[in-house]
Amino acid sequence: MISCLNGICLRKGKGSVEVMVRGVGYLVLTHKRVIEEAEGEVLLYTHMHVAEGVMDLYGFLEREEVEVFKLLIGVSGVGPKTAIGIFSDYHSEEILGAISKADVSFFEKVKGIGKKGAQRIIVDLKSKVGGLGELDFFENEIEEDEVYQGLKSLGFVKAEIEAVMKRMPEEMKEIEEKVGWCLGELGGRE
Repeated sequence: MISCLNGICLRKGKGSVEVMVRGVGYLVLTHKRVIEEAEGEVLLYTHMHVAEGVMDLYGFLEREEVEVFKLLIGVSGVGPKTAIGIFSDYHSEEILGAISKADVSFFEKVKGIGKKGAQRIIVDLKSKVGGLGELDFFENEIEEDEVYQGLKSLGFVKAEIEAVMKRMPEEMKEIEEKVGWCLGELGGRE
């Protein structure tokens, strides 16, 4: 099972990226946010979906997204293409929030999901989301947590913060230095 890929993004397609890892190219099906951010060296957390005559690799920027993706495809009537479509418009914490609030209209906005499908997602996953929400997918030290909270208070979303913090140079020691570096990286993307 392939759980993650760290390599060079060679090509972007509609709904996919090609990642070269030590001479082997992997076609990774993904959502538009990944496609937009995939430049140069990338780290993608993956899920290999195996069905009748199909073996597809789906990639995400965060490990939490993989867990939410697996929950979604476990719902009857929600296939991997529909599940990945949800991630094109929403972050995993928004998806989990919609499930816990039983927000049917949230899922109805996604292509391929009607009212009954949205209700099924909520009914099937509502009890599972409580346990998943309590898990800490982003392990950080106290200093890194302060950096995270500082960036979050400035209006950056979890996915942006985690992505930039993963690339932060290890030699940085002071919180102010870390926050400054992260702000420079986040500001360069806009």
